[in-house]
Amino acid sequence: MNKKSLKKTIIEKFDLSLTDKGCFLTFGGEIYLTKNGNKVCVPNENLIEILKPEFKDYNILECSKFSLTKILISFADQLPHEKSIFVDELIKYLETDLLFYRVSSPRNLSVSQSEKWDKIIHIFDSIFQTSWSVSTNIMPLKQDPESIQKIKDYLISLDTLNLHIMTYLLKVTGSCIVTVLCNIKKLDAMEAWESVNIEELWYNKIYNDNEKKEELDSQMVEVDFYIKLLDSI
Repeated sequence: MNKKSLKKTIIEKFDLSLTDKGCFLTFGGEIYLTKNGNKVCVPNENLIEILKPEFKDYNILECSKFSLTKILISFADQLPHEKSIFVDELIKYLETDLLFYRVSSPRNLSVSQSEKWDKIIHIFDSIFQTSWSVSTNIMPLKQDPESIQKIKDYLISLDTLNLHIMTYLLKVTGSCIVTVLCNIKKLDAMEAWESVNIEELWYNKIYNDNEKKEELDSQMVEVDFYIKLLDSI
């Protein structure tokens, strides 16, 4: 059996088992245990439907940068007190959020960033009653501690799985503000992707770099995937 066939055989052993204690990932007909000996629970029907295609396509599990199976396996090994780790990571990004730092030139790009990002920050502020400083300087900004605390309180109120998935989206977008607005359904995948790639899209419209276009398209697929998961919790 060649390597490709072997991978497919292994992946196809994954399945789901519905018990009186919930739905769990199985492997080879047995309840799957993580490296730490934990069961992998699938919390609802929406996520079950997202998982099913992954069991049929070995490329999603083995080759893709992202899959719900991998996310749930990783989550199963998170300890209850580690909720604060997710919150701290999101707050760390918030303190130096992508949307706070703008270019000063070229002028058209600067205007485009300001118009788009100011609108997003306004939506964010109207929901959470916060205020933020923005700059065209690379020096770190000192943000309002009360605004940071309001967002921290909101994040603490969320379910741990919700936070876990948000951190995946966070690393793709580079923006806590965009991530939170996606979580509360104020930005869709296209809006989120375009907002965090204003500069890249602006320059690639000029240079028409196919490799960069593929990279951006791939990122869009990833953003869409994580938002779909957030909508399914």
